[in-house]
Amino acid sequence: MARKILDYAASVPLSVQSGQTLIPNSPAHLQLASVGVFIPPSATGANRVEVTTTVGVLNNTPPPSTGRVQFRIFRDGGEIFNELQNTPSSFSSTQSSVFTFHTVDFNLTQGFHIYSVTVESLSLVNSVIGPITFSALAIGTADTVSNDQVINYQASVPQSVQGVAPPVVIPTSPARVQLAVLGIFIPQAHAGNNRVQLKATVGVGSVISFSDQYLFRMFRDGAEIFNTAASLNLVNVSFMSSGFHTIDFDVAAGFHVYSLTVENLTGGTAQVIGPIVFSGIVIGTDTQLASNQNNQVLDYNASVPRSVQVTASPLAIPSSPAQLQLAGTGINIPTTPAGTNRVQIKEPSGVSIMSLLGNPNYVFVSFAMKKKYLMRPIR
Repeated sequence: MARKILDYAASVPLSVQSGQTLIPNSPAHLQLASVGVFIPPSATGANRVEVTTTVGVLNNTPPPSTGRVQFRIFRDGGEIFNELQNTPSSFSSTQSSVFTFHTVDFNLTQGFHIYSVTVESLSLVNSVIGPITFSALAIGTADTVSNDQVINYQASVPQSVQGVAPPVVIPTSPARVQLAVLGIFIPQAHAGNNRVQLKATVGVGSVISFSDQYLFRMFRDGAEIFNTAASLNLVNVSFMSSGFHTIDFDVAAGFHVYSLTVENLTGGTAQVIGPIVFSGIVIGTDTQLASNQNNQVLDYNASVPRSVQVTASPLAIPSSPAQLQLAGTGINIPTTPAGTNRVQIKEPSGVSIMSLLGNPNYVFVSFAMKKKYLMRPIR
């Protein structure tokens, strides 16, 4: 048994950094992208729609300064998600940032639904410079016999917006707090022949500490499979929403519990303020093309050179135009759906930038990974 892909839609207004579009001051906002997703009558009230966004922003205010923007995601005009992000600048120049986040919408009614993402400035002058990527994947929750090879999909969204629930204090390591948990079943037919893609979006704020460093961990059945650190520095960043993901390879048959935790490495005052989104999709590796069937997974491949931080063995990033290849994968596009497909690529990598004081200023996701999966759309 499997889960059926109901629909997939994507919009890429900018795939590279190009020009500047001024972000208006709140409550005015700038719509960045929109997509439409169709839920068939057979799946009404039994579905999940995973919406993912990547946006590049520039702080235009002379340094040193820290701006603030708010992203919102809407379905049919109703807000379903929001998050705050600081837009820092360095001591010598303006600074660009790229933000990735996602949410999950549960149990939509049948029909055509429009998702849109917007941004507004809460302080200082900020611009969108690209990239802008916006996608929505609709998956049915009922068991079905199909060649889609989406074996299972689960999601947990304790908080979809900021400020609606009390903040969660991040305890000092080795103590940690569990943010979300989900259970995924792997049938015997797909034992040891699968990929579990886990995605998380978590918003964190600091109120007193000059600097906070905190560590996210992912566990499968109590065993750690991923970690990544992030930092807040009140001089530059007091709010940060971290988006990250990993791939768990060839999981055994049975029911598996995946959990997401966070702990403070510096004993500061960082708190989880929302959103909190955690999702997992299981894809089989023996994808087969079925005739007369839309929205199929045509191929899937993943590379995870590092799933945890290895600070003792960093990879030096060369000065441009030289470059460092982090990972590579290959996919096969069958002849039949040539030209009628979408290839989704995600490449988070861990970077530590040293400040003038010699301390990590920002530490983003901790691994280098390239992930692709190819889907055939309804046409």
